[in-house]
Amino acid sequence: MIAFKTRHQAALVLLAVLLQGVFMESNQLHLLLMASGGAITVAVIHFLFMGMCRTPWESVILLQRIIVTAFKTFVQFAIRRCTIKFPNWSLRFELLHSMISVCTESFGERMATQKHAQWIRAQSDVVGSILGWFSCCQLNRSLEAVHFNGLEHVWLHNKQRRQNKAKRLVVLYMHGGGFAVLSPRLYISLGAVLASTIEKELSKLTTEGLNVDLLLGNYRKAPEYCFPTQPEDAVTLYENYLLKHENLSPSQIILAGDSAGGGLVMSILLRLRESHPENLPLAAMLISPAVDLSGDEPDAPGCFLARGMCKAFSSAYHPSYADPSKWEDASSAQCDLHGLPPVFLQTGKLDYIFQHGARLAAKAKSDGVTNWEIDEHEDMPHVFSIFPTFVLPYAQVGVQNLATFAAKHFLTARSN
Repeated sequence: MIAFKTRHQAALVLLAVLLQGVFMESNQLHLLLMASGGAITVAVIHFLFMGMCRTPWESVILLQRIIVTAFKTFVQFAIRRCTIKFPNWSLRFELLHSMISVCTESFGERMATQKHAQWIRAQSDVVGSILGWFSCCQLNRSLEAVHFNGLEHVWLHNKQRRQNKAKRLVVLYMHGGGFAVLSPRLYISLGAVLASTIEKELSKLTTEGLNVDLLLGNYRKAPEYCFPTQPEDAVTLYENYLLKHENLSPSQIILAGDSAGGGLVMSILLRLRESHPENLPLAAMLISPAVDLSGDEPDAPGCFLARGMCKAFSSAYHPSYADPSKWEDASSAQCDLHGLPPVFLQTGKLDYIFQHGARLAAKAKSDGVTNWEIDEHEDMPHVFSIFPTFVLPYAQVGVQNLATFAAKHFLTARSN
């Protein structure tokens, strides 16, 4: 390596190199520009896929697989005479589903490692903030970030609030992501849609003009933090922030969550039942909940979740994943489910973890529970309701069913 004695000398050498580039023959300059452009392109691709890929070469390979898969999806669509794969899907969703599947099958298990999980959280935070801003503008919602327990949580308010604090209706939403990835901000759009849809349902049932506030709750993530940190954070947010700081009554709150977030909702309910049953919320809504650590899920080709990825998330979340005697409420499908508030359980039959919800419902029934509602959808994959309707129009059906349940229980509580 050449050592320069002064910065001035180094600058002169750099200037000489640049001048040489200027006076290069046109074909040499063209090659240099092509090489630079290629390097920049590879760097951008790797930046996008760093949540799963370790090297730029892996990122290029993954992009190639995605392109091939997208092409195959269009070909299969044409072979089927331009009919979609399942009755309630759209071509956009079929395309997105196939591309996500390639990613999770190729490198999905890496998402549970610290470096990759942190990168995905950061990406989802940025993407969610951008998309969420548009949704909030469209649905007349204001966004308020609050910090509690060392974490950022996000409030979504109706800009035209009409009731006082005593009449507040609140949905606490715990987001999914294998207990390891994603940011609450990725759910701003869903939260805005869900809160708005609940308000519309309430307007059909009463003339009070009620508003619904939705809080996107956060929690510390695996693999940096393992069970029971996540349910402890969730219970702390509910009891110390919503009940004490916000001075809300349990009858003003409905819990909701998808996938891992659904598992946390069940943990909140079970822990409150044992410690402070008087603090149990009005009701709860579960979307494709992750509530079973058995790890014996059958193959589900119609779902974008991959077996290796799910096992990696479970192992990162629970340090005693292989020991059923230590699962506790991390696997609520094996817990006693009596004495809980009404629960709305929404699942898709194509979901890789469909049996989680099925086992949870069966356990509730065997425990004598009669206040649960089961909402199964024949040709839907994991967490179908959280997808934007411009990608999957049928997602609105799932959101509408959730909103109908929430509005019914909010109104019943206000009538009592």
